[in-house]
Amino acid sequence: MQHTRCLKQCLISWAFCALAGLPGAAFAHELVGFSEDLPPFAYVENAEHRGMANELLDRIAQRQGLALKRFNMPWARSIRDAANEPNSVLYMTVRTPEREPHYLWIGPIDACDIVLMKLRRRTDLRFDPQHAAAGLQIGAGRGAPSVQLLRDAGVPDSDIYQTSRSEIGVRMLYADRLDLLAGLTLPSAFQAQRNGYDPSELQVVHVLKPGFGCYFAFNPKVDPLLLAQFRKGFEEMRSSGELQMLRDMYLRNPGQLQR
Repeated sequence: MQHTRCLKQCLISWAFCALAGLPGAAFAHELVGFSEDLPPFAYVENAEHRGMANELLDRIAQRQGLALKRFNMPWARSIRDAANEPNSVLYMTVRTPEREPHYLWIGPIDACDIVLMKLRRRTDLRFDPQHAAAGLQIGAGRGAPSVQLLRDAGVPDSDIYQTSRSEIGVRMLYADRLDLLAGLTLPSAFQAQRNGYDPSELQVVHVLKPGFGCYFAFNPKVDPLLLAQFRKGFEEMRSSGELQMLRDMYLRNPGQLQR
């Protein structure tokens, strides 16, 4: 009897281990992704999630057999909702020292320099990084690291206009309701193009922070097996060159943003 009981327990353990080796078989919950409208990385078009980060997410999920649900919403809300969902991932998330202990990181997806931009026709503007930009209205995404970087540079809160979506800041800049825009270059250029503006009018005037890097940021309560499977899929895509292929496909600058 004792021998039979031990044999049964061994068979159950073996079956569990065998299932754990199959992609997606060990996961009782799906992976829930939260992103904002940030072309060319993540956006919604015709009710479908598109962009480089979304395609990367799709390929990893398919490769590893992961169930996937996604939401595209303002960044501050994405951060809040992801915190309440254990098996969740925020993307694209700039990996800052302040955020470091709050997530489990897989990446980087891109370097994601954080810069200050203006319109080329605003030849009257001169930004001196050694002094606070007093009197200049600077747009930045609510909940984005660019807000703190501006504060660290000495810019008063009264001069920082925080927007709920990156598109709003771009439109305000082209309408001369902002003097400068803080954020990522490529998404700003793509937002300009998508809204009918000339993206070549955007000009980088200062790099607030080079190369923090944009990552997939997982809730620290995520299922460890799910995280391990996702990490395995990401590393396989990086080592095979597939990640670089996606970068080359998507990250084409529609305008000249150099100084």
